[in-house]
Amino acid sequence: MPLQTVRRVLPHEYVKYRHHLKQLDAESKILRFGYPATDTIINQLCDRFELNHTKHILFCVENNDLEFVAIGHIALEGEMELAFSVLDEYQGQGLGNLLMQRCIQWCRTHNILSGCMVCLSANSVIRHLCNKYGISMQNDRGETLAKIQFDRPDLSTYMHEATDNNLGVVDYLGKRIPKLVAFV
Repeated sequence: MPLQTVRRVLPHEYVKYRHHLKQLDAESKILRFGYPATDTIINQLCDRFELNHTKHILFCVENNDLEFVAIGHIALEGEMELAFSVLDEYQGQGLGNLLMQRCIQWCRTHNILSGCMVCLSANSVIRHLCNKYGISMQNDRGETLAKIQFDRPDLSTYMHEATDNNLGVVDYLGKRIPKLVAFV
């Protein structure tokens, strides 16, 4: 079954985000953080995220074992910033596109219409997604700063938000309930 449902990560699941980031291969860590982030650095960042989970909105794609294989992160400390990561074996399946689409939708629904994204200029996947969603980019010494401007939400934005939230819950329950039944 192809992975295609995106759902919001609940605060008690942020420990799975920490695990996901540590599972990234060396190249993916560099593309995600801009440098080779160690487990210690990831722990420090995730400690901050967990303490202030209302300022760090996460969306995930999970495998059938409910492990996070792709994450979209909306940071709301200061200027809104987007970040994405996909485990190596799940790359090239369109999960980054799904996550970017979902993060943009959430931002629009919550009237967060501007922000940024910083990535390495070598990150062709993020540059492609920025182009696809009309996000302007400026290169500066190996880094790309994407300035984000979203359209105001309309009725369809709110309808898609509600539908996607419900689909995410249904997908999660469809994966979770068989595990609970097997446990009993």
